[in-house]
Amino acid sequence: MGHRRKRDVYSPGGCLGLRPDRPLLAYSARVREAYKDVPIVLGGLEASLRRLVHYDFIEDKLKRSILVDAKADLLIYGMAERAIGEVARRLDAGEKIEDLTDIPGTAYILRQNTPAPDEAVHLPSLSQQQADRILVMSAQKQYQAQAHPAGLPVVQEQDPGTIVVMPPAEPLTKQELDALYDLPFARYWHPRYDRGGGVPALEPVQFSLTTHRGCFGGCSFCSLCLHQGKQISSRSVDSLLAEADRLRSDRRFRGTISDIGGPTANMYGMRCSRQHICGRISCLFPSVCKQLQLDVGPLIRMMESFLRWKKQAKVYVASGIRHDLAIRNNEYIDLLTRYFVGGHLKVAPEHYCPHVLDLMGKPHFEVFEEFEDRFQQASRRAGKKQYLVPYFISSHPGCTVEDAVKLTEYLVLRSWRPQQVQDFIPIPLTPATAMYVSGLDTTGKKIYVPRGRREKSLQAGLLQYYHPKYKKIVTGFLRSRHRRDLLAKIAALWR
Repeated sequence: MGHRRKRDVYSPGGCLGLRPDRPLLAYSARVREAYKDVPIVLGGLEASLRRLVHYDFIEDKLKRSILVDAKADLLIYGMAERAIGEVARRLDAGEKIEDLTDIPGTAYILRQNTPAPDEAVHLPSLSQQQADRILVMSAQKQYQAQAHPAGLPVVQEQDPGTIVVMPPAEPLTKQELDALYDLPFARYWHPRYDRGGGVPALEPVQFSLTTHRGCFGGCSFCSLCLHQGKQISSRSVDSLLAEADRLRSDRRFRGTISDIGGPTANMYGMRCSRQHICGRISCLFPSVCKQLQLDVGPLIRMMESFLRWKKQAKVYVASGIRHDLAIRNNEYIDLLTRYFVGGHLKVAPEHYCPHVLDLMGKPHFEVFEEFEDRFQQASRRAGKKQYLVPYFISSHPGCTVEDAVKLTEYLVLRSWRPQQVQDFIPIPLTPATAMYVSGLDTTGKKIYVPRGRREKSLQAGLLQYYHPKYKKIVTGFLRSRHRRDLLAKIAALWR
């Protein structure tokens, strides 16, 4: 169903074939062969997102939890420091792996004659979802409601096997996060990979600083809040500056910190006033939650601290920002634009059509236009010529070809040639993936879902209309829709 990657940026030299397609399955099997009596605990992003029954885009089918398929003993999801420490301590104290059934941020297989936790929420099973894909959306909504530290355990039949997923662990405190980032990370691939050309994925972030974790944006296509959580855990300014000093002393450092940011750069220091986070998917959409404290003071103070430090190096914000948050404070826009933008700033309007943006959980396009206007004004005040780099998504559930054409018309009108276009890929656990599989939005209303390589290629081509590789498919489509006016404007760019 899905295209396989043409390059593996996590392998030396970007070469394909150095890692198995299903790493956890392959590695678990080899470990079990070599160490038959040693407990196997799964972790990492693959385990985190495949903790429940999930849709696999490559195979175009629903699959059971990777915990069951890998025949492992325990699964740890999320950033996992708390769970890893608890598992290690209890195993070291002599407890058996099958007795570790009460640790937040873990999933385990329910053994025979062992009852599920009291008050657990039962999700539709694998066979039920396979028989009725509408239940994929039901399962997603049920789990989302419990995917926070104050939630309930969930139980799901895997056919065969039954798993229990405990609620997420509490996020690390500021002090714990500081202690973590004070550890002596190498920031370099193993020397054996030097000959192979290094690991491409490391290079853009090798000299960047992570200021915080978590994201409360809740975009429907994004899995970040289901991995890192909605709560923002921010580091102290002292910790960030201390790490910056360590970067500056690294012999490979060339004078530029490429990014000070996080999943969303301008969420640093923000938090919910509730003691326990609720089951709401997004704290920003369809309206800003009244409990959300959008105090930009900590962010500005952190950036001003780097202004005093940055005489020793160049410092940029390269992470994406939420433009709907940014327009709430002109001081932040001025500070960002004057000192921390290296000519280009990443922003993600994602689409142009209101109903598509609603399905994405994103603000409407006029909000982006307001930010664009303020960004350009601030750049002029700073005496700089700077540009936004907009991100767009093609073929999102609910997006028709007509919607893609409306976005193309806007791009042509503005003479924009977007480089950052992502063809929608269903990522396990996300609301958008449930939309893709079920054909329903989160309210249960039927929506159009782009499927098949031809249509997905067409929508991607309409957004990158200027690219010669899309000339044939875009030309054929616009002629069939009698849009020679738009084709004439585009064709001039192919000459």
